[in-house]
Amino acid sequence: MKNRKFIFDNNEEPFVPKEVQALINNGLEFLDKARAELEDSKPKFSIVSFWTAVEIMLKVPLIHEHWSLVCSGRRIERSKYLAGDFQSVTYDETCQRLGDVLERPLPKETIAVFKKVKDHRNRVVHFYHSEFTDTQVKAILDEQADAWFALNRFMRDQWNNIFGGPLNSKLASDEDLMVRSSVFYSDAKFRYLKPTIDEKSKQGFSITTCTVCSKKAAFDNLFNEESGNTLHQTNCLVCGFKADPFIEVTCPVCQARQNLNGSGEKDFNCDNCNHSSSLHDLLNEWDGKLEDFSHSGLPASCCDCDGYETVCEYGGSYLCTDCLVLHESLSTCNYCGGRSTSVSEMSALVGCEFCEGNTKYLND
Repeated sequence: MKNRKFIFDNNEEPFVPKEVQALINNGLEFLDKARAELEDSKPKFSIVSFWTAVEIMLKVPLIHEHWSLVCSGRRIERSKYLAGDFQSVTYDETCQRLGDVLERPLPKETIAVFKKVKDHRNRVVHFYHSEFTDTQVKAILDEQADAWFALNRFMRDQWNNIFGGPLNSKLASDEDLMVRSSVFYSDAKFRYLKPTIDEKSKQGFSITTCTVCSKKAAFDNLFNEESGNTLHQTNCLVCGFKADPFIEVTCPVCQARQNLNGSGEKDFNCDNCNHSSSLHDLLNEWDGKLEDFSHSGLPASCCDCDGYETVCEYGGSYLCTDCLVLHESLSTCNYCGGRSTSVSEMSALVGCEFCEGNTKYLND
């Protein structure tokens, strides 16, 4: 099992004290232990490890506010706290202090999810528990996935001021990995997002089944629909998968509709009437005077696919007709004067992706 200690950069905001860092790292280690034990078919041990992680992570906001908030009892001493010789608050006390002291209570839905895992943990630790059946193991996996997702959201969303920055990015990456690798975690995230998905569906959004996680949560985002040449970008809310974009074009001669993928083809050929034209000319929406076109900076080049002069004006933005990636702006190389989707601030010296730059100075 890999050690997941996370090193915080205290030069970045938010500042995280060392004792809080230690607590977070301890909780992350128990999370990893719980997942490893599930993979090793040890659900009893996994329940205990996971619940330990929950209790640790819920205390992080308390200790971040003040160390005494994680201590229980009448006499609280800093020296004993530092030595580990103190009585820690219980789960119920932790939840109460999150609400009463920090005024950030756990959502009722999260408490309900955690209670299922807590009850399983108490049953395992305090009472005899026979071997789990396959049905019980699946139920545990589902419940733990719901709790894991709720805990991750607790860290990333509700307490971003503590778990933010580099760690927040790490948690987001871990979540995407877990969702794509485990049906239990993708199910958990789908259940969490179901109200949002249903609301989007009522609003008329097109929702399809994702080809990666198999959840009906892939939204077809339409861009520049009124133009007759509509760009489709499909993103899955559950696993974050982004399908290759395609554009639904209208033949200027017969008005037939046809889908085109970002295959690098330079020309459009109508399947209905055999009309042929440059794809760039078909999609370009630059509407200035013809004599001014040479000053428009178009066609520009795309740094995503290295397409030379493949970018046209489209829907108020800029579209590469090779890879169908949409760009908000263009930049000018200060060495060659060429326009492209990304240019270095040092372009006067190093040039851009489509020129060699000032080789005389670079070689000296």
